[in-house]
Amino acid sequence: MRNRLLLLLAAVAWPGAVRAAEPPDPAKLAARIDDRLGAEWKRAGAKPAPLVDDATFLRRASLDLVGRVPTAAEVRAFLADTAADKRARLVAQLIDSGGHTRHMATFWRRTWVPQADTPEFARLADDFEAWVAARVQENVPYDRVVRELLTQPGAAGRRGAVSPVGFFAASESKPENLAANATRSFLGVNLDCAQCHNHPFARWTRDQFWQTAAFFAAPKTGDGGKAMPPELTIPNTKRALSPELLDGTAVKWPEVLASDTGRKLLTDWLTAKDNPYFARNAVNRLWAHVYGTALVEPLDDLSGDGGNTGYHAELLKELADAFAASGFDLKYITRALVLTKAYQLSAVTPDATDPRLFARMPIRGLTGEQLYDSLRTAAGLPPERADTGRGLGLEGRRRFAAQFHVERPVMAERSITQALSMMNGRLITDLTDPAKNPTLGGVASAPFLDTKGKVETLFLAALGRKPTAKEAKTMVEYVEGVTESDRDRALGDVFWALVNSSEFNTNH
Repeated sequence: MRNRLLLLLAAVAWPGAVRAAEPPDPAKLAARIDDRLGAEWKRAGAKPAPLVDDATFLRRASLDLVGRVPTAAEVRAFLADTAADKRARLVAQLIDSGGHTRHMATFWRRTWVPQADTPEFARLADDFEAWVAARVQENVPYDRVVRELLTQPGAAGRRGAVSPVGFFAASESKPENLAANATRSFLGVNLDCAQCHNHPFARWTRDQFWQTAAFFAAPKTGDGGKAMPPELTIPNTKRALSPELLDGTAVKWPEVLASDTGRKLLTDWLTAKDNPYFARNAVNRLWAHVYGTALVEPLDDLSGDGGNTGYHAELLKELADAFAASGFDLKYITRALVLTKAYQLSAVTPDATDPRLFARMPIRGLTGEQLYDSLRTAAGLPPERADTGRGLGLEGRRRFAAQFHVERPVMAERSITQALSMMNGRLITDLTDPAKNPTLGGVASAPFLDTKGKVETLFLAALGRKPTAKEAKTMVEYVEGVTESDRDRALGDVFWALVNSSEFNTNH
């Protein structure tokens, strides 16, 4: 007995005897990503683009992580910071901010309920995004978020405030719609083509589609009123199919069935760490969010049909494994993706490279939400406030974002209507008025700034950088070339020109 106590005492006294598992380190994963990409560049003979300067990195990270450009004060502070780790500290700060919560809530809502971008289902967006935002803020593990979304009691039957019921409402609670949307959203598997017939070149069959849909059907009643696993009859046939998992794993039904039993059993398989699609799909979508192009394209087809194994299939698997091992920690995997040297590469390079190599960053259009929030930030307005009646509030944000909606920012092209709205729309007209634009008003009335200083401040607010000597000369000459009474209007013209530039309207 005494010997056992001495051994126990020694274990307690020696810190190295019992060691807790080290938390996942995003910097280490980022280094592995760079090693993988570097090997691909060497194999392809590709020369990576140079690293961006601090101003470009701040703007890029701000748009990707919090959905807006940085403020002029944030730019000045970041440029003045001389610490070697300031980029890593910036990434951590942005990911832990409320702006990241809201921005990623919109990202996941658009991934899971894209129907809310249409007039028919637009009402679903606010409640669903509020629910997602609460989970992002608490850093709830991704698998738990998906589990709650698919199995929340009563989710399939009613719509409630701040709940994931929008996923079911957008699918009209139909088993076939839910099966298609769930596999697309959470597995990156496209079952849609198999709904009506077997496709000669697709991996998935019609039976598999309806067997998956059956998980969302209610149990049926057998002899003696006993609940039995659900069945779905394939339309225009007499064939009824019971639920079966896509990988053929046997489904173990409990003795007592409830209305959500099928959904829970499907979710158990779908969110498992060893599911070949679940973690890969989430990482692939996050990669596309910050790098423009996914590791495997198209986003909704990770099944390998037609040889679609991906240009970086091994890297995607390694990232998915790390994501699952972290307990599906979204903040961890997001930090790893933006701490890489690859994320810091310039979009401007003299060497043309295959975009799938990620040897340079693509130029991406802003989403409607990013554009709206960036305009408000550049103008010195808060990110959220009640509608003012001038199109600057929450309802104005929704309308504006819908007008500038894009499917994929990396492929976004501005329409004539959108371009005209940016030139002459009500919002832009208001923001060129110093009385309605705090940044412009403050600059125009600042007695301690000369014209050059005023122009520089507008550049910092809109473009996140100081003007070049040529830009400064042109703008100063324009402002000082008008009468004293027209100087405020001329500064408004400078602001208008900056927010209508390609530089402001893209992430680069």
